Amino acid sequence: MAAQWERLKTGLGIGPEPVAEPESLPSQLLHQLDEATTLSKTQRVYGFAICLGLGLLFGFLSSVFFLMPVKFAILYTLANLLFIASTMFLMGPLAQFKKMFEKGRIIATCLYFGAMFLTLWMAIKLHSFPGTILALLVQMGALIW
Repeated sequence: MAAQWERLKTGLGIGPEPVAEPESLPSQLLHQLDEATTLSKTQRVYGFAICLGLGLLFGFLSSVFFLMPVKFAILYTLANLLFIASTMFLMGPLAQFKKMFEKGRIIATCLYFGAMFLTLWMAIKLHSFPGTILALLVQMGALIW
């Protein structure tokens, strides 16, 4: 009778709490990291809006400085990085990177980030207007692809 009573209490959820097996250290650390970095929906929307707004501002300013390759390249590339960051707030960074590095997108992603680096290098280090424009065209092509 006592065993049936204990089984009934456990079935109703009023019995003693079952003892959970301890998690491994890496599993505990990942769980703590996930809890510490999880944003609410409101925070995600704010982050998205701020990054999108700054990206639009830098994108507009880059068009003002079109004939000044260093300023144009820096502002345009920062605008693109902020656009990527804005979508990371909506989908999460891990999901964003998984999407970006899928089988059909990995070449375009690598080309895009390489073109961003090349754009900044051509503008800041070499001060090459034609090289900067060429790198920007590659960057735009990779973005559209």
